Amino acid sequence: MPMTHIWRSRLRAFGLALTLAAMSPLAFSQRSGNDDFHDKLMQIGTGPSGGSFGPIGDTLCETMNRVRSSTLVRCVQFPSAGSVFNIYAVANGSLQLGFGQEDLVAEAAVNSNAKGGNLLRSVALFHNSPIGIMVRKASGITELSQITKGIVNKGNKGSGIFANATAVLNAMNLTERDFAGVTFLPPTEFERAFCEGRVDVIFNALAHPSDLYRRLRKCGGEFLDIPPDIMKKMMANSPHLRPMDIAAGMYDAQQGEVKTLGMRNVLVSNSEVDEEAIYRVAKLINSEYKKMQLKQPYLSSMKQMRQSDVNSLAVPLHPGAKRALQEVQP
Repeated sequence: MPMTHIWRSRLRAFGLALTLAAMSPLAFSQRSGNDDFHDKLMQIGTGPSGGSFGPIGDTLCETMNRVRSSTLVRCVQFPSAGSVFNIYAVANGSLQLGFGQEDLVAEAAVNSNAKGGNLLRSVALFHNSPIGIMVRKASGITELSQITKGIVNKGNKGSGIFANATAVLNAMNLTERDFAGVTFLPPTEFERAFCEGRVDVIFNALAHPSDLYRRLRKCGGEFLDIPPDIMKKMMANSPHLRPMDIAAGMYDAQQGEVKTLGMRNVLVSNSEVDEEAIYRVAKLINSEYKKMQLKQPYLSSMKQMRQSDVNSLAVPLHPGAKRALQEVQP
């Protein structure tokens, strides 16, 4: 059965369960005038195994479900291919929420081929993700201009990894034909391929510190800087990319500071998702983000959204998130 039909079947099943629950005497007795809203089930697109969106999605759903008896909003994590998949699934209404790189959200919002791209709305800012380009020391590659000598992994299609790799290679005027070889492996597979010497160059974008990067360093991996001229081209193509560093000594004493680009990661929804439901989600995130940080190291760079952040967002705030933001103390 095609995946689209499977999602629809799941949504119908969840919708039926919620309808039956709402019809029970207990559900009616707990309702107040402000509890009659739609989208009480939130399916959230995360990412593939081995990435950061999965664990972050676990933390968010755990936070939401812990208080669902009072908010009436339930969270279900939907493992996916990553940013691109999530953004387009939210845009076309297949998912209610999804994590995405802000540069890719901006791209989808203006893409005439993206069904519903103009309906994308921001709910909350999450973590920063510097682009990590890592090479095997044994490959002899010491700078970005030399990567054509190796086998490069662009990541699974539909992921932010693939989009980031494509952005770097486009800025370098390189195509897949220019490399000794190209693979399209997700994190759980490219780690093994890298450590076994079957892949020489990998692209990733994770929050730090990352256990994956620690393991890749033990396999002989070295980070590469993105040269200033390539950074300039990439930022011209995508204004939501910004200079970021991977701090010296982040993974071991031998690792120096790495100059790269990165992006903010955003929780997005669709403008047609119920305002009250998004308000309750955004309000919870605004009040619980410090506790979420303590539970999930990937969220160490997460900050509470402020009014000053609104103008820099890739897409406008959802009306529900706007209501929640108005209640945040300055």
